[in-house]
Amino acid sequence: MIRGLYSAAAGLLSTNVEEGVVADNLANVQTAGYKARNAVLATFDTMAVSRVQPFAAALGAAAGTTVTPLAALPSGALVNETAVDWTEGPLQQSNSPLAVAIDGPGFFAVSTPQGTEYTRGGDFRFNAQGALTNPAGAPVLGANGAPITVPGGQSGAPVTIDPSGQVLTGGRAVATIGVFAPPTNALSPVGGGLYALAAGTPAPGPQPGAVLRPGFIEGSNVDLVGEMSALMQMQQAFASDAQAVQANATAMQTAATQVGSVA
Repeated sequence: MIRGLYSAAAGLLSTNVEEGVVADNLANVQTAGYKARNAVLATFDTMAVSRVQPFAAALGAAAGTTVTPLAALPSGALVNETAVDWTEGPLQQSNSPLAVAIDGPGFFAVSTPQGTEYTRGGDFRFNAQGALTNPAGAPVLGANGAPITVPGGQSGAPVTIDPSGQVLTGGRAVATIGVFAPPTNALSPVGGGLYALAAGTPAPGPQPGAVLRPGFIEGSNVDLVGEMSALMQMQQAFASDAQAVQANATAMQTAATQVGSVA
């Protein structure tokens, strides 16, 4: 009974984490460059169940004891990790002259209070100081690793981005947007379609052969229908595990209060 209670409780905890991952995915369906996450389940160590005969001999470890394997007894599941799906999202046309998408591998880099972070979202704009930023206001870094600033910003001469990543104002290149190649296995999501590089990882170099698509934005790769379906299955699993916890708790109470009692 105790083992059944633990297994059901482990199921509740795992499902709760899975639901959180799905909820985060659903909240970022419209976030440019967002990559869906998936909860990866693992099982606790499985125990071998055996029949030992004779029982008295087993207690004394006497010679002649027979051990017959019966089955493997699982003891519940847990969320081992949350893996990022790095599949490219759909390219969506934009009316903004500052929109740009990476067609193929690579990441843009932005400067945040936590340091340099990476993103696939190219829905850029200017702030009041003429710095090119992402929607959260983080400055976009150029190929030289420095923030990109255009005097006058969008209020000055028309600003566009060409397929090589050059930022053009009045037909003159003033900067080049950086496209970098951080190892995806060293990136972890920090929210808003941004990814932080693991501590100790060398600063990434430029992405070889990077291809940019001005006038487009890479959309989120979240499968809305699939996530909604998964959420409903998780809710059903959560309800089943909750019932199992209640059933085990009731059985334990019965064993403690009634089994062995004298009428």
